[in-house]
Amino acid sequence: MKRWSRGMLTGVLALACLVPGSPGLRAEEPSAPEGEAPAVSLSLSEVLQSALEKNLDIAVRRFDPKIQETAVTSAESAFDPQVYGSAQVGEDNSPQADRLSGGFVSSSRDKTFAAGYVDPLRLGSTFQFDVFTNRHLPGDPGPTYFSQALATYTQPFLRNFGLDVNKTAITVAKNDQEISRWQFRQTVMDTLAQAEEAYYDLNLAIMNMSTAEGYLKLAQDFLDQTRIKVRVGTLPPIEITQAEAGVADREETVIVAQSAIRGAEDNLRRLMNIPSDSPLWKQPILPTDEPRVLDKIVDLDEAIRTAMEKRPDLQQARLDLASRDADLRYRKNQKLYRLDLVAKYGASGLAGDFYARDPLTGAIIRDPPVTGDPVLDSSGAGDTFDQIARRGSSTWSAQLQLGIPLGNRAADAAYAAARYGQDQTRLTLGQLEQAAQVEVRTSTRNIDTNLKRYRAALVNTRLQKEKLDAEQKKYENGMSTAFQVLQYQTDLANAKARENQAIVDYNKSLVALDRALGILLDTRNVTVSD
Repeated sequence: MKRWSRGMLTGVLALACLVPGSPGLRAEEPSAPEGEAPAVSLSLSEVLQSALEKNLDIAVRRFDPKIQETAVTSAESAFDPQVYGSAQVGEDNSPQADRLSGGFVSSSRDKTFAAGYVDPLRLGSTFQFDVFTNRHLPGDPGPTYFSQALATYTQPFLRNFGLDVNKTAITVAKNDQEISRWQFRQTVMDTLAQAEEAYYDLNLAIMNMSTAEGYLKLAQDFLDQTRIKVRVGTLPPIEITQAEAGVADREETVIVAQSAIRGAEDNLRRLMNIPSDSPLWKQPILPTDEPRVLDKIVDLDEAIRTAMEKRPDLQQARLDLASRDADLRYRKNQKLYRLDLVAKYGASGLAGDFYARDPLTGAIIRDPPVTGDPVLDSSGAGDTFDQIARRGSSTWSAQLQLGIPLGNRAADAAYAAARYGQDQTRLTLGQLEQAAQVEVRTSTRNIDTNLKRYRAALVNTRLQKEKLDAEQKKYENGMSTAFQVLQYQTDLANAKARENQAIVDYNKSLVALDRALGILLDTRNVTVSD
C-alpha cells in the first residue's frame, strides 16, 4: 500500500493546524518575499493609540466642545455690566423781544458731560446709575453749573422675572457644550471600534491566506502523487488533468487572499491616519494580538441598564430634552403681561455766578448802594457735587408700569412651537432608548451565536480532516478518484475558512457589545477630554 509523501503530510498538518482547538494559536507568519519591504508587527493597543491620536474624524470633532465653550461665554455676556459716557458742546443765538427793550439776540453756550453705569441682573432686574453736569454761559453775569446723580432700579414681576427664565440662553448653551462633548466621545468610540474591527479583519485575511496556502500545498502534493500513479500505470492520464485543475483553483484562491490582505492593511492604515509619505504604506502589517475566546457571560438586564446610563446618544438626547424644557419655560413666561417697578432716587446741585439779592425784597444788592456795581456771588462746578453729596436737593419716585399685549399671537405661537418641539424630542428619546435596548439584545445574542458557531466549526474542521484522510487512503488503494479527493480537500478548506470567520466574528461581536453599552472607552482604558 502506497503511503503519503512527506510533503503531502506536511501540507495537511499545515492546513489543519492554522487555528486548532486551542484558540489564539496560528501558523507562523512567513517572512517577507525577497525585494519586498520588511513586515511591521503592530499590537492592538498600538493601533488604537495611533487612531486616538491621529485619526482625522477625531481631530475634526475635537474642536466642537471648544467652539461651544465660546457660545456659553457669549450667552453669559448678556449680564456683563456696562459703563458709558458722553460730552456735548453747543451754542444758541436766538432772537428775543420784550415790551421795554424791543428786539434783541439772546446768546448762550452749553457744555454737558455725562457718564453712567448699567448692570443687568440675572433676576431680570436692571440697576442704572447716571451722573451729568451742565455748564451754561448766558453771557451775563457768568457761567452756571447744574449737576445731577440719579440711580434707577427696574424690577419686572411677571414677564422676564426669575433666574431660570433669564438664564435660558446660558442653560441651552451649556447643554449644547455638553452635547458636543458626548458627540466627541461617540466619535472616539466609533473610531476605536472601527480600528479594532479592522485589526481583526486583517487577522482574518492573514488566517485565510494561511489556509489558502496550505490548501494549495495539499493540491500540489496531490498532483505530484497523481503524476507518479499515472506514470506507473495505476491511474488513467485524465486524473492528472483533474489534479491540475485543482491546483489552478487553489492558486486563484491564494491570489484573492493576498488581495484581501492588502485591502485590510489599507483600511487599517486609513483609520490610523498614517501619513502618505510613511514607509508603512509599503510594509506588510503583522498583527501580534490574535482573536481569542473569552466565554463571556452577559447579564442582559444589567447590560440594558448600563446602556441606558452610558450611551452617548442617549445622553445627547436627554440634554436636548433639557434644553427644550428650558425653552418652553421661557416661552411660557413671555406670554405674561408686563408689570415692572421703576424706582428712582437722585440728588442735584447748582453753582455759578449769581447776583446777590436782598432776601426780603429780592432786589439786587449793589456796592455801594444804589450807585454801585451789583454784588456777584461766584462758585464752581465742584460745589454742585458737594451739594449732591450732602443731598440737600434730592428727589425720588416709584412707578408701576403695566403692559397688556392685545392678541399676543407671536408669544402664543412661539410657546406652541416650543411645546411641540419638547413632545417631539421626548418621543425621539424614547425611540433611541428602544433602539439601544434592541442593539444590546442583538449584540448579546451575537456573542452567544458566534461562540457556538466557532465551537461547531472546530468540530467540523476535525471531521472534514478525518474524511479527507479516509478518502486519501481509498484513493491510494484505487477505490476513489482525484475528483473525490479534491472535493474533500475543498470541504476541509471551507470548514477552516468558516472557523476563521467564526472566531473573528466572535471577537468583533465583543467590540460591538462594548460599543452598544457605551463602555468601549472604559474597557480600553481610554480617557476622553476636550
